[in-house]
Amino acid sequence: MKILKLLLLFIILVLLPILYVAIDSNDHKKQISIAIGSKVDAYSEYAKVYAKEFKKEGITLKLVETKGSVEAQEKLLKSEVDFAFVQGGTEEKGVLALANIMLEPIWIFYKGRKISNLKSLKGKRIAICEKGSGIYPVTRELLALVGINGFNSKFKHLPSSQAYESLKKNEIDAMFYIASADAPFLKRLMTMPHVHLMNFEASESYKQFFVKENKHFEIVTLHKYAFDMKRRIPSKAYKLLAKTTLLATYKASNEMVRLMLKIANRVHRKVGVFHEENQFPNTLSLKLKQHHASKEYFREKVNYYENNFSFWIAQSLNRVHDYSVRYLFPLIMLFAFFVEVMIPVMNMYGKRKINRWYDRVNQIDNAIATVELQEAKDRREKLKRILAEIRATDDIASNHMADFYTLQNQIVNIIDALEKRIKVLHQGQNRF
Repeated sequence: MKILKLLLLFIILVLLPILYVAIDSNDHKKQISIAIGSKVDAYSEYAKVYAKEFKKEGITLKLVETKGSVEAQEKLLKSEVDFAFVQGGTEEKGVLALANIMLEPIWIFYKGRKISNLKSLKGKRIAICEKGSGIYPVTRELLALVGINGFNSKFKHLPSSQAYESLKKNEIDAMFYIASADAPFLKRLMTMPHVHLMNFEASESYKQFFVKENKHFEIVTLHKYAFDMKRRIPSKAYKLLAKTTLLATYKASNEMVRLMLKIANRVHRKVGVFHEENQFPNTLSLKLKQHHASKEYFREKVNYYENNFSFWIAQSLNRVHDYSVRYLFPLIMLFAFFVEVMIPVMNMYGKRKINRWYDRVNQIDNAIATVELQEAKDRREKLKRILAEIRATDDIASNHMADFYTLQNQIVNIIDALEKRIKVLHQGQNRF
């Protein structure tokens, strides 16, 4: 019995978990997709780094080009992609946030000395990017704030690459571009001849105004010569408004969300031009509902299994652990309680019933050889009732059956002895 118990525990606690981990750790999507902006955006470059990291985990990351974060979120909600880079200020309801991953300043490039601030763009030809881009709604919002619209100025809906060419050819006066300082395209804009970067001198005022509107902008500083020390670009320090960029999903699994966050942490935790080391990823001021797995990740970024096993084996072991704590261990405890407590108690109960019968029978069996006729008859009837009661009992444990049948044999023997005593007493009476 003890060997059987140990074997059962070994199967439940060792063999079944190993079998589950072996099957489950390989049962995950082998390809996922992420919506990026255009190929000239920093998103594309970061996504390529993500793809290399995902490949280490046995997953192919497909990059899906879009016009920007508005279109990217549409693809999320239609389940055409698994993840997307989303620009702060363009969040759509229904999409779930994973974390903020970087800061993206608003870069306004212009030609002409008469332009110095947003208001001075009134009446000008302005590239505000194409619809579907994350730049578009932010640009419209900023321009509307200073009274610039499509009636008093000429808006051009151009992708960044076309806007660059138009600015170069003097076909437009200014263009908006939102990207991190790492965007390769930004270098072309910063080094374009006769093109200037707009300085947000009133950045604090803009920030405070938008706070009242429940919208959030960061303020960053591009210091003198910080972009290109050799060529002394920029020639002075600039204040810029910036938005946070976040990772978002709609229907991605908990495990895939966790893996995405772990990879995002590897990519974005390093110090950047406008942020300190380990400042990103974070969940500060998220406008979207946060994914459940994201909350779990930020509560416990690394656990024991992930430290000692590959990611997918660790996730399987985590599930086994959770299942064991919630269900398996309570069942084992219940089983152990039944085996070690309830069965012995039931056995004791059965033994106690037999002992009580033995006590009653022993009292009747006392001094049979000297009892009188009527008492012998009374004792015989009592024993018959006890025997009938015993034979009607069906809840005696198997390990007490020997005592059970021994008791019945003993009662039959005592009844036989009483029968003989009654017969002797009857013969004595007849003799007299």
